[in-house]
Amino acid sequence: MSVAAALAVLRTRHLWVDRNAMQKKGMSLVELLVVIAIIGVLIGMLLPAVQAARETARRISCSNNLKQLGIAVHAYHDAFRGMPISIGPWTEGGRPTRQRNGKGWMVSFLPQIEESALFEQFARTFAGDFFSGGGLKSAIGLELMKTKLPAFHCPSDGSSRGLSQTQFQWEGTEVALTNYKGVMGNNEVKLPVLDECYKLGACNGLFFRTTYQRPLKLANITDGTSNTLMIGEDVVRHNDHSAAFYANSDWCSCEQSLNYLPSPATPKNWTQVISFRSNHSGGASFCLADGSVRFVSQDVHENTYRGLCTKNGGEVATLEE
Repeated sequence: MSVAAALAVLRTRHLWVDRNAMQKKGMSLVELLVVIAIIGVLIGMLLPAVQAARETARRISCSNNLKQLGIAVHAYHDAFRGMPISIGPWTEGGRPTRQRNGKGWMVSFLPQIEESALFEQFARTFAGDFFSGGGLKSAIGLELMKTKLPAFHCPSDGSSRGLSQTQFQWEGTEVALTNYKGVMGNNEVKLPVLDECYKLGACNGLFFRTTYQRPLKLANITDGTSNTLMIGEDVVRHNDHSAAFYANSDWCSCEQSLNYLPSPATPKNWTQVISFRSNHSGGASFCLADGSVRFVSQDVHENTYRGLCTKNGGEVATLEE
């Protein structure tokens, strides 16, 4: 046999061995499907954990927002010897102001959340009547109402991040939104039951649209600041009273059960939905009048929850640790 022929035979055998080795190293279709199935199971197990971790982070961020707002309320109280006030746009209460600009309590403490420049711009709207095209409805006010502040948004509620044209008294006008509402007490949100609260500014909580007539102090919270809810969460798509900076949109009542989430959402049903809720599982976060932040379970007893929302009701209501 010639050298050339011998080399040809060796090449052939070498290629056959390589092919055979490749066949032995390869993966069958069944093995591939098993691996894919295992990977799918692992991903299915991992995703809920990742989502839970993200929601935990969002809930912590939300609590931090509430903590920031609580600190701002206390800083305002120290500076002005009273709680931030709202000025409703209607002639109501025993001592209505002549110029009802519609300013909400969240405008008052803007300097305390490092938004002094924004407050100074809002101050240009304080002289004027809301329903006469003044106040927050002035040309300056309309632009300012579009200002979105991250501190007013819960990261778990995507419905709060854009501008809305459906808010009560702001239909057709773009306004920024807020997830955080002052606790007006446990009063029913309906007439004529709410007449005393509306007309006299006598809500049994801390924030309402006529609080300018009876400015509150922390000393008025005789139930104890650690036993009184001050600011809580709301989900914007469930409540068309959610315009940030506006006196008739930055408060809710505890009369309705916590986390009342009708399906489908009924944001126009104001007698039922001006209440506290969140997208967090099992409850909602609140800032208490002492500045601490607590997560309140939606399974909290109704009497306890309603009692925690009053400033001077005399109820024996505390949150469990």
